Amino acid sequence: MIRQVKVVNGDLVLALNGIAVSLSSTVDGGLRHGIRYVIHHHVPSDFNTDPMLEVKKVHDKLMIKGNEAITFLTAVELPRSHVIHEESSGDLRVTVSSTMGLSNPYRIKGGNVVSLWRGYSTVNIVVIINAPLASPALVDAVSLIAEVKHETLSELTGGKIHGTTSDAAAVLSLNEGGVKPYAGPATEIGKLISHAVYNALIKAYGNTIT
Repeated sequence: MIRQVKVVNGDLVLALNGIAVSLSSTVDGGLRHGIRYVIHHHVPSDFNTDPMLEVKKVHDKLMIKGNEAITFLTAVELPRSHVIHEESSGDLRVTVSSTMGLSNPYRIKGGNVVSLWRGYSTVNIVVIINAPLASPALVDAVSLIAEVKHETLSELTGGKIHGTTSDAAAVLSLNEGGVKPYAGPATEIGKLISHAVYNALIKAYGNTIT
């Protein structure tokens, strides 16, 4: 599902082998159509400029149309801190692209967000699915990513970290086969997403200094 992975001046560009519908929490996110690229853009650890302006500059520099890209910002070193993990079940295929930095972690305790600021970093997760997902399924998938991230990081850190305060996630849905109406944990696609995200985060954590 990823046609090419290219490093350009410290950024990582993933070119898809098709056109995707996406739902994401990136700066240029929301519900988007016509997505051909995923960009992991490196920013300095003291990044403090307008993120939308930064994203536009990235697109101009890479000569990629903004309406065809989903763009993540990260202070981690690329491509060293990037992992790609693929899993399949029958005709369903999931590819996870993730970067992880944990210098500004948080955890939820008693309904409160407890954060420890030590610098800018993010846990960015992209899930690419070969099947077309209906709108409710896209929401299911984004929700599931967040739940798996929380549980995986909690498991890895003894409950100390559930994520960072600037995490972002995206689901990209390609048009192969019948439309999936849902992607929650009871569905085949949901179970595949959960397992793939978990394993991708395990790999990413191995590259991370907290």
